[in-house]
Amino acid sequence: MILETFHPLHLSLLAVTVLLPFALHFLFRKKSEVWKTNFLIVLCAVNLLIFFVYKAFLSVDAEFLRIDGAERFNWLNELPIQLCNINLFLIPIGLLTKKRFLLGFSFIIAPLGAMMALLFPEPAFHGFSLLVPRILGFYLTHALIFVCGMCLATLGFYRPAVRDFPGIVASFFAISVGAHLVNLLLRATALCDRANYFFTYGADISILNLFWRWIPYPFFYELPSLVILLFYMALVYAVFWLLDRLKAHRSAVDSTHVSENIDLNEGRTGCAENEE
Repeated sequence: MILETFHPLHLSLLAVTVLLPFALHFLFRKKSEVWKTNFLIVLCAVNLLIFFVYKAFLSVDAEFLRIDGAERFNWLNELPIQLCNINLFLIPIGLLTKKRFLLGFSFIIAPLGAMMALLFPEPAFHGFSLLVPRILGFYLTHALIFVCGMCLATLGFYRPAVRDFPGIVASFFAISVGAHLVNLLLRATALCDRANYFFTYGADISILNLFWRWIPYPFFYELPSLVILLFYMALVYAVFWLLDRLKAHRSAVDSTHVSENIDLNEGRTGCAENEE
């Protein structure tokens, strides 16, 4: 069960990951909002637990340290404050406070970040058996982050709107700046000289390597990612707009059929009364 990117096993896992939020929509469509809220919060909590178990295995994985080029494992560089897993905190907070900007941020960023990680994993996370703890942990945590983010829409908690876009972009930029400041602090104090939250110091990921060739400066090299974010948000909004249009058209057609049936029945009733 060797997991190579874009090979059958990898594509199958991606397909299951993408389809799961829609399956949950149909499975839980009759459940109450409170039930769905509790389900998502528990799912985030379970994923957070899986995350720390996965990192515990990573801490004793000599092969990971060799591939990563690290002399030793440092927990300060593995905290859940990356672009993907920070949403394990933001999603429950957004659900409990009903803050639209948090729900919008997590709906856009969690699936996008998780899917980018699954599509373009670092060298230590592909080319090995799926049953290796670090591989299984990496794919399971990122898949569940994708599912949690998508479920904000499929379970009815959030629907994208253009008015949310500036706030999402601003939040993304602000959190990125915060992550880079954390990196600077950890590196300056020698607590973690390889601190790299939000990958502001680069990463061995194809698309980030491309950005680094364009702008070879920490943090600033990620600015092109804003273009990807804007394109993704526009695409998501277009999909929902199209779905709304199709739903409205179907409702209009159904209403027309109902009206025609009523008119037909009234006509038949009138004819029957005339015959009498």
